Parts: sequence; structure tokens; C-alpha cells
Amino acid sequence: MLLVAAVILGAAGCGTSGERAADPIKSAGVLRVGTEGVYSPFSYHDPKTGELVGYDVDVAKAVGEKLGVRVEFVETPWDSIFAALEADRFDIVANQVTITAEREGKYDLSQPYTVGEGVIVTRANDDSIKSLADVKGKTAAENATSNWSKVARDAGAKVEPVEGFTQSITLLNQGRVDVVINDSIAVYAYLAETGDKSVKIAGTVGEKSEQGFAARKDSGYLPELDRALSELRADGTLKEISQRYLKADATGAPADTPIRAAGVLRVGTEGTYAPFSYHDPATGDLVGYDIDVAKAVGEQLGVPVQFVETPWDSIFAALEANRFDIVANQVTINPERQAKYDLSQPYTVGEGVIVTRADDDSITSLENLKGKTTAQSITSNWAQVARDAGATVEGVEGFAQAITLLNQGRIDATVNDSVAVYAYLAETGDTSVKIAAQTGQTSDQGFAARKNSGLLPELNGALDELRADGKLTAISEKYLKADATGGAQESTPNAPGSQQEPPQVRSAFQLVLDNLWPLAKAALTMTIPLTIISFIVGLVIALAVALARLSSNVVLSNVARFYISIIRGTPLLVQLFIVFYALPEFGVKIDPFPAAVIAFSLNVGGYAAEIIRSAIQSVPKGQWEAAETIGYNYTGALRRIILPQATRVAVPPLSNTLISLVKDTSLASTILVTELLRQAQIVAAPTFEFFALYGTAAIYYWVICLVLSFGQARVEHRLERYVAR
Repeated sequence: MLLVAAVILGAAGCGTSGERAADPIKSAGVLRVGTEGVYSPFSYHDPKTGELVGYDVDVAKAVGEKLGVRVEFVETPWDSIFAALEADRFDIVANQVTITAEREGKYDLSQPYTVGEGVIVTRANDDSIKSLADVKGKTAAENATSNWSKVARDAGAKVEPVEGFTQSITLLNQGRVDVVINDSIAVYAYLAETGDKSVKIAGTVGEKSEQGFAARKDSGYLPELDRALSELRADGTLKEISQRYLKADATGAPADTPIRAAGVLRVGTEGTYAPFSYHDPATGDLVGYDIDVAKAVGEQLGVPVQFVETPWDSIFAALEANRFDIVANQVTINPERQAKYDLSQPYTVGEGVIVTRADDDSITSLENLKGKTTAQSITSNWAQVARDAGATVEGVEGFAQAITLLNQGRIDATVNDSVAVYAYLAETGDTSVKIAAQTGQTSDQGFAARKNSGLLPELNGALDELRADGKLTAISEKYLKADATGGAQESTPNAPGSQQEPPQVRSAFQLVLDNLWPLAKAALTMTIPLTIISFIVGLVIALAVALARLSSNVVLSNVARFYISIIRGTPLLVQLFIVFYALPEFGVKIDPFPAAVIAFSLNVGGYAAEIIRSAIQSVPKGQWEAAETIGYNYTGALRRIILPQATRVAVPPLSNTLISLVKDTSLASTILVTELLRQAQIVAAPTFEFFALYGTAAIYYWVICLVLSFGQARVEHRLERYVAR
């Protein structure tokens, strides 16, 4: 009986611990809230009743009501409010805490419940300040630890510390300071409430301002807080509180559903990272864990999902270039990325593991990686882990390629997320590799969006619903053979009691046969048209540049010389990246195929210009003189006499340029063009049959070049007929 009681009590204790870990606020039964109490209209005492009221106060009360807990307020001066938070005087701060990268690195910050912009407040009769640049040398009154204090300092102002916005306005009216910088919501609310005509909004600081709750780092409160705020936003409570205190909807309502407003969710993904994002070998459809999660989010939000396949090493550049809205490709959540991107709550939870060959016992911990060679996606979190451990990192495009290099003995190890490794082992049954050790780091993966995109509330709300109704777990079980969503501990493949059907494996020969047409289609619809169009446009550019080089006009000649120098002196891959990824920063956004055509055409133009120039110069000078004698002008002589002769000289080197261009089109895969090589990568990723598929692609390239070589010989033979012997 005692044993049974002990087991029951132990189970009950475990259940309580699990509940506390999942919903710590509900488990505590109380939400302790730190607030200022002197910051009208957000946190202040009603002059008639003396009660603590305000926008932030009522939002905190509404959150407590949603969570079914009582709310206790602890009034604290702003300048010591974060110190009190860290001292565990309360659980969260509700006092218009501006969300900044610095604070995100130190605290857990909820989704915003107030959205505004920074404004500059001056005396009504002061016209000397109209922009942030005019603040330099002035005196500003700010809360010393507020975000606006830093904005003022960065602008060159001297900052006088105050306890709150009310004191700032008082000093401004008294002429003791020149300016106050604060959130537009606070300023508009103050002006509406007081009707103060002695101050004015002189300008804006050009920064969006979002405010949310702040909690201690890794407090575990965010899921509950964000869920409650999402519900308050959805049922209109948040908007109602805002209207009551701020006389406007300052909750970000017009921008809090940008995905629904856009009517589509554009998702960047790799397409070669099984089982997360890959093409089904049987159907060719884009499938995988991340793909299905993104589709489920789109379904939850009521919008279609468009996938844009992008190599991992350029996926964040494409995100910043607005090629898509979010990245769904097992993006590991880390402080560096959190500072640069909006990262959703995790939908995959695992740990870092070190994979080695099965017969290698030299690596049993992270420390053993020192001096070893690992293969990683160079922009992945695991690449940095390997480097920090002292390993030499070989850059690869994905996990599949890393495993291939490991099996070939070209590297010693690869570091990756346990979920990816377990899924690979379960899918392939590969016994040539093993998990040698853990890195000691947990790994959370979520969606990534551009910073301040405004997409997180919708994404997190949808993920909450998918987690609550079990869909997230179902998708995980479907692809990963375990619940890797953080809802349950992962199971390893071939663990006792796990029953898994052996994967259906096709032979390399059958795989090649099945993909002969898809590869040929990629060549016919992308590689060959890209080559032909780029070469023709490039020849036109080359002729113009060659003639400019030969021109007696010094300016024209030097411009042509500079163009040729730039094209020949920079890698083609860099030129592709500039056209596709860099130009959008200047408002020039070009689709993948046209971008590839532009880059390849400019490249051909630079190289072919010198070929055409030398071919023209190879024509004897007497031909020009003879043409002039019979009455031809420059244009006529060039068209009728010179170029026909120069063509015979130019054909061999231009043909070589064309053949090189065929092979260079493989680089277009880096800017989202699904040409021949990219199609081979897509098929090879889930099957790991790299030699067979890359070999088939190589044969296609060879056949295309062989046909072009045959055509070159025919053209040369035909031109030779007109040469006197």
C-alpha cells in the first residue's frame, strides 16, 4: 500500500510539475504586475476614487481574467522597475514597455498591445525643432531607462532624467528643457485629455513603437500572455480598452492582421531538406513537416500559401529582399536571429547532436570536435556551434549533403538538430552513421519574418490553435515519427517498442528512369531558353560595347572599357546576387528568370565585347578604305563589309562563350530558378542518390554542349566556303 501511495504521489507530483512548466501563471493562481502608477493614461490613480486605473492596468486585468487568475499590482518607479522585476518583486511589467532588440536580448517580451510611433514634442512657440536632426545640442527630458532617452542621446541631445511623462511636460512648459520625445499614443492621449495648447508635436523620429509586457528571461510566461492577448484582440476587448483611455484604437488593429489583409502567405523554403521540406519522389509535390505546418497556418488564417524554393545559404537574403513573407525551414531560434528577425514561437523542439561514422569512436563529446572537420550549412546555427568547438567547417547546402560527405569519409562529423537526425535514420535505416554525442544545447525552431513585420501575432495565434487541437502533433508524427513539437519527448528510431515500417526504397536505376523527363523538362523549359535569350541579348550588348571601345570618343571608349573591366573582374555569382538580392533594397524587384537573364546577358556582353572588338580589328584596314572608295559610310561599311568578315573570326570564341553559358546557367539555382541542376538537387535530397542524379544532369549538359559543338562546326565550315584559298 505504501508503495502504491508513493507511486500515486510521485505521478501527481510529476503532473503538477508538467502543468507548471506548461502554464506557470495558471499554476501560480496569481499574476503579479509591476506598474508605475503615475503615467496617465496608462497607469495612474483615478482622481475621484483613488483607484489604480489606466490602459495598461485594464489590459493586465483582462489578461488575468482570460487566464482565470487574480492580478496583483505592485507600484514601482519606472527607473527601478526592471531591477524590481529581476528581483522577483513581480512577474511582469505592464507600463508601456517599448519592444527593442536590447530588451529582447535581456527579457521575455510579449506580443505588442500598443502600436504607435515616436514623436518630438516642443513648446508651441518654438520653431527651431522640426526633425530629429534638430535635437542635437538641445536638452530633452526623458525617463532615464526608457527607449526614448536613448533615441534623444543618439540624436545628440542632453538628457535630463525624470520620473514620468507628466514631469517631462511640466519641465517643457517651464522652459527648463527644449524637447520631449515619447510615444505618439501617450502624447495624443495627453493632448486629448488636457487640451494643452502650450505644447505641440513638432515632428516624428521615424521609428515605429510597439509596447508589450516584459517578464524575466526564460520565465515561460509568454505563451500564456500571448495567447490571452490574441484572444483579447480577437474578441474586441483590447480595442475597447484602448478607445476608453486613448480615444483611439492604438492596439495596432489595422496592422495586426497583415497576412489576412494581404490574402496570401508567401513562404520561403529549401525544398531539398527531407523530411522538413522536400519533393515527394513519387509525385514531385513539395511536402514535409515545415511545409505542412505552413499550410496548416495558412488554413487557420484563411489564406492560400505560396512556396518559394530557395537555397538555404541565400534564404535570409531573399527574405530581406521581400521575395517572401516568412521562412519555414527549421530556422533555429537564437539571440542573433532574434535581434535581426521576427521569430515565431517554436513549432519544433529538439537538441543538438553530433553525428559521426558508425566505426568512429574518437568523438564522444563536443570538445572532441576540436581539430576535426564538420560539414554544415554555413549560415546555420550548427555551423557556429561547430566553429566554437574548434572544428573546421566545410560549407554545404543542406543536411543531405553533409551526411553524404560523412559517409564518403571527407569529413569527421556533422552537427545538427536531433529531430532531423532521428527522422533521417528512421527514413533511411542508415547504419553507417551514428549519434556520437549531444551538444548540450536545446534547439527550438520557428518561422522567421522580417524585423517589425507585424506577422508574429497571427503566426503565433495560428500555432497556438494548431497545438491546442492536436494538428501540430499529428503533422510531427506523420513526418518525424515522434512528437517533436515540444508537447512530448522525442522518441528515437529503433527504440524499444517502436514499430516502424521499413522505407520504400527505389533503386538508383529506377530513380533515374523516373526522373528522366522531369530533368529533361527543366532543361527544355529553363536551361535552354535561359541560355538562348541571355546569349542573344548579350551579343547585342557586346556589339554596342565593342563599337564603343573602338570609338574615337574618349568618354564613350572609357565607359565601355570600365564596363568590361567590372564584368570580367567580378564573379558571375556575385553579379547574379546583386541583380536579384541587392537591387530590391533600392526598390527594384525583378522576378527570378528575368533577373537571371539580365545577369547572364550583362556577363556575356562583357566577355563577348572583347571577342567582337578583336574580330573587327582583325579585318585588314584596306577593307575599310576600299569600302570608303566605293561610297560606303561608316555604318554601311561596318554592316556590309567589316562585320561579315569579322563574324568568321568571332564564331569559334563566341561558340565557346555560348557553351560556357550553358553550364553557367546552373548558378541560376541560387536565385530561385528551377533549372536542370536545381531539379536534380530536388530529386536527390530525399533519396540521397547524388551520383545517379547529378550524373544524369551532367549527361544532359554534355548532350546540349555536344549539339552546340556540332552546330559550331557546321557554321565554321559554311563560313570557310567564302574564304579565298
